[in-house]
Amino acid sequence: MGNFLEQEQSCNPLVLVVEDSILVAMAIEDALIDRGMDVVVATTLASAAGLVAQRTPNAALLDLQLPDGNTLNLADQLRDLGCAVAFSSAFDADAVPPSHAFAAQFQKPASPDLLCDWVVASLTEV
Repeated sequence: MGNFLEQEQSCNPLVLVVEDSILVAMAIEDALIDRGMDVVVATTLASAAGLVAQRTPNAALLDLQLPDGNTLNLADQLRDLGCAVAFSSAFDADAVPPSHAFAAQFQKPASPDLLCDWVVASLTEV
């Protein structure tokens, strides 16, 4: 996974991937890197919060449920920082409350290319 400190010097868009399945996270990371993005991966809420405290991502792909909690509050924080947010979840569409309609939603398993398409589109909307 990419070196976060090196990416701080880059002018490429930064994408935060929050996913507890390392294989899924790596597939998404590889697809994003292939499209010219800088990527940081967090497998827990705690590690995601630490990364966000250091540098605000341009876009974030969030697994809805992690071992240490759900990512709803993180999504709120990222939105308030101007970050585009999407949830990827194996849960029903009802799992994301209406208060989080600002975030795109993808049903797992979503292909890395589909998620990358969303990232690219969300960055061009800004």
